[in-house]
Amino acid sequence: MKRIFLSALSSIFFTIALYAQTITYADITKGDVERMNFEILGRSADNYLVYKEVKGNHRISVYDYKMGLREDIPITQLPERDDLLDITFYNSGNHNYLLYQYQEGDVVFLKALGIEANGRILNEPILLDTTMIAYKTDNKIYSIITSNDESKLLAFKINKKDKSLFRFTTKLFDESLQPIGESKFSIPMEYKGDYLTGYTLTNDGNYAFVKYHRQANGNIVDVALIEKTATDDNYREQKLNINDLFLDDIKIMIDEMSGRYILSSFYSTTKRGDIDGLYVYGAEKNTGNVIFENTTVFNDDLKKRAKGRGNSKNAFNNFFINNIIVHGDGSFTIASEALYNTNNWDRWGAWGGAGFWGGGFGWGGPGGWGGWGPGWGWGWGRWGGGFWPYSYYSPFFYRSYWWGAWGPGWGGSGWGGNSQQFNAGNIAIVSFDSEGNKTWDNVIVKSQSENNTDGSISYQVLPSANSTQFLINNSGKISELEIIGINDDGTVQKRQPIKAKDKRIDFMPKYGKQTEEKEIIIPYSYKSNISFARVEL
Repeated sequence: MKRIFLSALSSIFFTIALYAQTITYADITKGDVERMNFEILGRSADNYLVYKEVKGNHRISVYDYKMGLREDIPITQLPERDDLLDITFYNSGNHNYLLYQYQEGDVVFLKALGIEANGRILNEPILLDTTMIAYKTDNKIYSIITSNDESKLLAFKINKKDKSLFRFTTKLFDESLQPIGESKFSIPMEYKGDYLTGYTLTNDGNYAFVKYHRQANGNIVDVALIEKTATDDNYREQKLNINDLFLDDIKIMIDEMSGRYILSSFYSTTKRGDIDGLYVYGAEKNTGNVIFENTTVFNDDLKKRAKGRGNSKNAFNNFFINNIIVHGDGSFTIASEALYNTNNWDRWGAWGGAGFWGGGFGWGGPGGWGGWGPGWGWGWGRWGGGFWPYSYYSPFFYRSYWWGAWGPGWGGSGWGGNSQQFNAGNIAIVSFDSEGNKTWDNVIVKSQSENNTDGSISYQVLPSANSTQFLINNSGKISELEIIGINDDGTVQKRQPIKAKDKRIDFMPKYGKQTEEKEIIIPYSYKSNISFARVEL
């Protein structure tokens, strides 16, 4: 990978932070192979917990502060691999839960297992919901979202038997998974045109997402923000005034501090045209009152600095929004990244058949063990695991590409033996004031690639009170973990990189989990194994 650096801007100054970071490595465990699926659960009391799965064997690894392995706790309460439809995790304060769904006969069960601070699994599962179906399914029925403060969890399912009317059932739980309420409502849909994305949950239990219409040529021409309060079965639909713009993948972020939703998307002014700029939209929670609705055109200077492949005119055609980071004064920052693979694909045509129509059966939810996430086909989830209210999207837990249907491949089949090169290019960072007006921009220039997996490419963010740290793996003879801090006012600090202790180590920061304001657990690969390290900034 090429060296990482920042583009020069006359309005931004840079400093080199000389104070040292520390990294503590866990030892390599023979059974933690590269084909392992894992999720970093985070810190619990004085332990660090990591879920691992290899060939249907599930366990919780318990590490101490020095990343010594205290114990491996087998998880024996889960059903057989062929019956298991999905696993996800809910971390709320001192509570950790493993949520799983499986089919038994004509019933799909959604249950939870409590995980104690020492990694022990509580023997008695918690039944959260059941669904009767008349077929054998390979896809999950329920989708799970949590609030930014981790105080609430929402499980929802969508009955799509009537393609013109999606029927929602939602169940809201508190941090101890005690039920708060249940709602049912229906949303009219136009077959092969309407899609839903960006499911979010506010700290007070409001459920919000985006409905949009994508034309056959790939352009989005009609968008609405849908919000349902925790205590009401009725929802409010607020249409966006996009006029003659053609939007791309739409992202939604809850700004709890300012009591609003922020939506953003790249846009083009022509059908299937080059990306011209960013569209941003702000609306009040509960009322839907529009606070701002603005477009920012990318000037030639920003395009030149962001350009990776191709020319400046189409510099942003490979970029996708990864983060919306909100700040205490109501301002916010959008980070996007150039993502592409060795296939010749078109961002306007990459959506055919995707979205949330699912298969030919009645029930469905977005994604799954082999499903698509709310972005390109890598299956992205939320950045930062919800530790900070500034977080937005992050990868789902690491699902190895080598495990076929258990990997995040196309259509649930995994990449298998197909040779693919994944590439992650420059990061473009654009900041806005509380009224949605652009204040500054910057570009982190990088070029990353990896064959048959995306494990060591892309980046992770660590938001804190006044700045955001970008953690990027710089592969080479000796891998380095680059740490670039960008303050809320746009000033930049590039810290001394952390060099790997061995030339065979490759950092995987994208799958890291923030555990404290200045602490993160990141995985790393070593030969044919995966292990973990604690980084203090």
